[in-house]
Amino acid sequence: MFSINRFVFPVAKLFAPIVFVLLAVSGFATPAADILDERHAAVQAVKAVQEEVTPALMQQPEILGTAISVDPAGNPVLTVYVDRKAAKAGEAILNIPQEIRGTPVQVELMDEIRAMGNTQRQTPPIWLGTSGGWTYDLANGYCCGGTLGALVRIGTTQYVLSACHVLEGDIVLGGNNRIAQTGDPVIQPGLIDENCNRYLAQTVATLVKRSSLSSSNVDCAIARVVGGMVRTDGAILGIGTI
Repeated sequence: MFSINRFVFPVAKLFAPIVFVLLAVSGFATPAADILDERHAAVQAVKAVQEEVTPALMQQPEILGTAISVDPAGNPVLTVYVDRKAAKAGEAILNIPQEIRGTPVQVELMDEIRAMGNTQRQTPPIWLGTSGGWTYDLANGYCCGGTLGALVRIGTTQYVLSACHVLEGDIVLGGNNRIAQTGDPVIQPGLIDENCNRYLAQTVATLVKRSSLSSSNVDCAIARVVGGMVRTDGAILGIGTI
């Protein structure tokens, strides 16, 4: 699996709602008092500031998004992402305060986020590196999707590797009245690429819930391959086999 030392789910202009980051500093152990996850008071404080200031920040064409991140000392901070190619990127950075209501703010330059290709429905067995997601990731007229990234093997069983926030993002009852559960269908393409209609997609795997983000900084999830639906050599679009 891919172990990530720091991760962000930015609120970017490609997406409408404000999303915040879940941060943690341990492995898959039981959460400890100093774990920075969504329940931590320090993370909640930064989240409140993020939700308040992001709409105004996003009115600036140079601003690409915001996220809750950590500084070198491991403390939660609000990160503002600035388009490195924007003509007035320097001016935008100077106008971003270093602190908002006691919350430190850091700036990072990045390229504008653009959706990639490989969104069409494939004829099984599918190549990976393709659009996919949790079949029930739909609520209040909005749907989501992500990437079915790679093929992994545990023992003799093959699984699709994706991100926890893609396959297991629903951890509380919301507009769809569902929580992600083991056995839920994982589809290709993702709902976002099929006009939010899961019946236009195909089930290629079934979720095996591991809840990695509840106690670690490893943002990954797996789904057991449905026989004949995924290439057994793990070929990835644009790359081939690894």
